[in-house]
Formats: sequence, structure tokens, C-alpha cells
Amino acid sequence: MKITNVHLSGLGVFQPPVTDAGQAARRGDYSPAAYLENRLTGACVAGDVSPPEMAVHAARQALTRAAADPTGIGLVLHASIHHQGPEMWLPGPYIQREIVATAAPAFEVRLGCNGVFAALEIAAGHLAGAVAGTTVLVTTAENLGSPLIDRWNSAPGFILGDAGSALLLDRDHGFARLRAVGSVAVPEVEPLYRGGEPLYPPAAGQGRVIDMRERAEYFRDNVMSLTDAAELRNRARLDLIERTLDEADRKLADMTRVICGNAAAYMVQHDLVEPLGITMERTTWQFGRGVGHTGASDQLLSLNHLLVTGQLAVGDHLLLYGGAPATLSCAVLEILDVPEWAGA
Repeated sequence: MKITNVHLSGLGVFQPPVTDAGQAARRGDYSPAAYLENRLTGACVAGDVSPPEMAVHAARQALTRAAADPTGIGLVLHASIHHQGPEMWLPGPYIQREIVATAAPAFEVRLGCNGVFAALEIAAGHLAGAVAGTTVLVTTAENLGSPLIDRWNSAPGFILGDAGSALLLDRDHGFARLRAVGSVAVPEVEPLYRGGEPLYPPAAGQGRVIDMRERAEYFRDNVMSLTDAAELRNRARLDLIERTLDEADRKLADMTRVICGNAAAYMVQHDLVEPLGITMERTTWQFGRGVGHTGASDQLLSLNHLLVTGQLAVGDHLLLYGGAPATLSCAVLEILDVPEWAGA
């Protein structure tokens, strides 16, 4: 989707301290074989800080950096992948009350680790018809220290980190412009993260630990080979990236950096580096390997890192990619200004 009226005016993150993956492997928490294969070095661990509290911290930083009045926010979008608090309770209104405290609605977005991309698409439509001066707040946060998850071993190719992040989106001005954003479904691989588990009763109520390896093995044995599934995703991924770049009126060669999800080296190599013909150094893997896969925050944490470490300049373009199993997402950003807070 070609975008003409969405700017990033604020960016905030809440990034907890990192727990070393090597130490986790030595004490037996993390598979030593996976540690060597994945080449991941650590994961942020938030302790008892809840996801909505992390989202609020990130949102406050985004507003401060943008020098923005929260009463101008016309919509709050909160993306999540795991439990955010009490059952039958919604985190969006909590974030809205803590930050905005007006009548602006708050919606929760559930698209796995691609939730921020979905929020960008929703925000673009909202801003297109909103009155002048209206902004949209996008937040996401996870604490994956749940007893239902083994952060070191539940998902092959990942270690799971905790973090929060936020964007303030403005129709008229900001330090970056969203040039295009889009998603594509690969419905054939929907069962990959479901496996053979029943849809009801919910597994969380049964206290069952999430095991993505087990689900992938069921998919392989009962649906299709993992090789065939990867090929379907590869074709969809390349088509999506080509389409999004075309909508942004840019080429891959114009992209200063490729911001990816925080995954094992072999996954980034297979999904992006080899198909696109780029180097690993052009991606954000080196940063992401040290914070863990934080749900939908990965790309925003990496964008913040590139800015505050002086790796971006005016005129740079960024390709952002996220790949949940059955939905792939992509966006192109143009840096219009390096904000003062990036050098603070």
C-alpha cells in the first residue's frame, strides 16, 4: 500500500537488562547445541514488569521525544502476541488512560510479531480521514517470562526477549516518512504454529507449556514438509518485498539497511540475505541477536538502535520486514531528519 500522509514523529522503547545466552547454556537453561547453531547472545528479561507498563514507558518516551501533546492522539493501537494481564481484560484502554485520558478509542491488534505492521496500515487509514493535528499512538510490549513459555527453548531459531516500544504517527510532520506498507497471507502454513492442538479448550487454561518444536513436527508429519512450507513463504516474501518497494518508488539498492526480526543467523541468512543478495551486515541481525525476539517490538528496537548509535542520515531509506508463520509484512521508511534525541 503506497502511503503519502504518515510520518513518524515519536519513537520510544523500554528495553530491560540482557541475560547472557552463553551463561544460560552453561547452567543448562538453554540447549548448548542451539546456542552454537543460532549464534544468539542474549535476551532482555523484564522480571515482574508487565507488558502494558512497558508500553506506557515507551509511549511516554515517544511523546517526550516528539514534544507532543497527548490530547492530540485520536487513536491508540496496541499490538501483542501473549498474555498482557488478567483474563477478559484489555490492555489498550489501560494504555489509553495512562497516556491519553480523552475519549480516543483504543484497539488491540493481534497479528503475532507483525502487529506493528498491521497497526501502521490501520493508522494510515485513520489519519487519511482525520482532522488536522490528529496523531495515532502505536504501542507493543511483551513479558515472555510466563510459566507457559520456555524463553530459551520453546521456539526453534529464537530466544524470547521482553521489551516495549511505541510510535507516534502524524499526518504532517516527523523525523521519518512511511512510504509504503503491506502484508500478504500464506494460508497453507497456518497450521504450522497450531500443530495438533485443539482450538478448545484453550491450552493456556490447561497450564500446558508452549512448544513450537512439537507443533512444527506435527505440521511436518500431517500437513506438508517444512521445505515445502519454506518455499511457499519464500515466494510470498520476495513478491511482497518487490511490491512494497515498487509502491515506495524505490529499489532494493536504495535501502540503506534492512531491519529484520530477531532470529537465528541461519534464519536471517535463508529468509533475507541469500534471496535478496545482500550481506548480513546490511541487516540489523548483529543488534537483534543480543536482545532476543521480543514479539512485535523487534523492528522498532532496531530502528531506535540505528538512530541513537548514529547509523542513519537524512535521505536514508529502510526496508522493514516481519514474518509471522501465515502472514508476512513489509514497510519502507525514509529518514527526513535525524532528531536531536538521537544524539542525546
